[in-house]
Amino acid sequence: MLKLFGSLSGMVKRELDPLADARSAGAWMKELRLQHDIAGQLQGVRELLASIELRRPLGLETLKALFVVDEQIQPTFEQVKQQYIQNPRAGKAIEERLWDMIVGMSRAMLSAYHPFIRLENPKPEEEIGFQQATAAMLARALRYVGIQVKWHFFRFQAPPSALWSTANQLYRLAEVSGIDSDPLNLYPSAEPHPTSCADEFIRIQMLATLNNGNFSLRQFDWADRWLASWSRHVQVERKYRDGIHQFCVNLAEPTGPAKIHEAVEGEMMRFWGVTELLAEMNRVMHQLEVGDSPTRLGLGDDARMPACLDFMRQLEILWSRERSQQAHRSERTRVSKLVQVASSLVVIFSAVRFDDERAMSRATARHAPDNDEVMDMKLYGYVTERTKQKLASMQARNHAYVSKAKTIEYDSWVIENESEGGFGAVLPIEGHDWVRLGVLLALRNTEQDNWMIAVVRRLNRINPQQLYAGVQILSSTPVSVSMKSLEAERNAPAAIEGIDTVGLVLPKSGLYIPYIADGKRANSLMMHSADYAPGRLYHVVARDKSFVVRIGDTLEKGADWIWAVVELMRRDA
Repeated sequence: MLKLFGSLSGMVKRELDPLADARSAGAWMKELRLQHDIAGQLQGVRELLASIELRRPLGLETLKALFVVDEQIQPTFEQVKQQYIQNPRAGKAIEERLWDMIVGMSRAMLSAYHPFIRLENPKPEEEIGFQQATAAMLARALRYVGIQVKWHFFRFQAPPSALWSTANQLYRLAEVSGIDSDPLNLYPSAEPHPTSCADEFIRIQMLATLNNGNFSLRQFDWADRWLASWSRHVQVERKYRDGIHQFCVNLAEPTGPAKIHEAVEGEMMRFWGVTELLAEMNRVMHQLEVGDSPTRLGLGDDARMPACLDFMRQLEILWSRERSQQAHRSERTRVSKLVQVASSLVVIFSAVRFDDERAMSRATARHAPDNDEVMDMKLYGYVTERTKQKLASMQARNHAYVSKAKTIEYDSWVIENESEGGFGAVLPIEGHDWVRLGVLLALRNTEQDNWMIAVVRRLNRINPQQLYAGVQILSSTPVSVSMKSLEAERNAPAAIEGIDTVGLVLPKSGLYIPYIADGKRANSLMMHSADYAPGRLYHVVARDKSFVVRIGDTLEKGADWIWAVVELMRRDA
């Protein structure tokens, strides 16, 4: 009768039709679970689903049976998905088998719902029942589209255009039916929280915005699960609102979401902003920062600190409006050259400090010793021992700089294009998993050049082996600073044997960055995020000059750094 019954002979009575009604489907699923392992259960369901396309006529009872099969296979399906996610380094053969099982199951379910979704003339007595089931059909179909999109991202593949076309058409049908925002429990026995067609659609769209980031499989999975609850904070609208909307999608095109760079209109265009979503993210991040657990906040049992908090900060950078509305990129020129790149705040601050020490050493060596030598020759006819010692001291300082500078660890990047404000580099994935949006960098062309400060603005996985990074230079003339808070530190002083540490405030490192706002030069500091507090007073020393400044508004921030405007309170002698 069905291929399933041939492959699973003797499992159930041959006269039993699993798709006759919900009760028959439940009995069939019970027997399937008892007699087959996970792979056999998924294969049995896929064979059953393949028969739906051949059934005529399609009735409401068959749809109810499909609902039962779909819901009862979820625990088994979830096991397979988790097996894939929890074993990112599995061998190629295992990865391909699991990927095919997951994507194949999703395709089969989507195909099974399709004839019911396009059904135009149901029996009159079943019409109301079909109308009541429309929201669940469309939402479940969108869920299976989302699973396929997600698993393509796991392989760093662009989802097929047919998937985007299907997602857009399903959401459009939900709009036309007037049920796009109707809340429902998609799988009541497995998911207690309600969703809607709009929530499922936004979940797919927002996940797609991460495909240009250098994110791991685990991070993609976190984001997808978090979006299941965060999507309710996003409202899809038909009219563009300047200053509110950041993303759009054209329902008439087989494409995914796009960032909005200028006003756009169209009957099939849909728009949304993420202000409320970011507010919810900030609330969760604050709870994590004060010690709450990821599990209690609903982030998942596998979410661990500080990894999940760092990832949220990356999402905040990626989705923030400020980043979405950056000025257009200047013209690029194709090049092929190496650039030296250093990372981590400690290394970056040290690299700039060594540059400052070299500059001060050269200035001192250029002026003071030469003058002393000339004076000695005029007075005595020879260079005195005192002057020779000064020269030796300056040479030692230069040697010390060179020795310290050599300790700066850096990577060499091959850049393929450059513009007035930055460059683009192609990197191997291996060894560069630390490269993220918003990561701060120090870079220079050669060891004779000074370090510049830059930030990663754009990322794209070219293929599973290569990564493209777009880098913006923030300053070519940074100055290292030592910062000491003028306010009492909350933390207890460290115990140092033989030294009274009461009242001792340890200096912190930072960078002075020249900044121009509205055509006017302003003072700004780049510091570790833990050192930032609006209104805090710092005593700052830069190249033997000292100042007192007040911390002002944030210009930009990354996962571990903040760039803020500062107000000069006084200049010390």
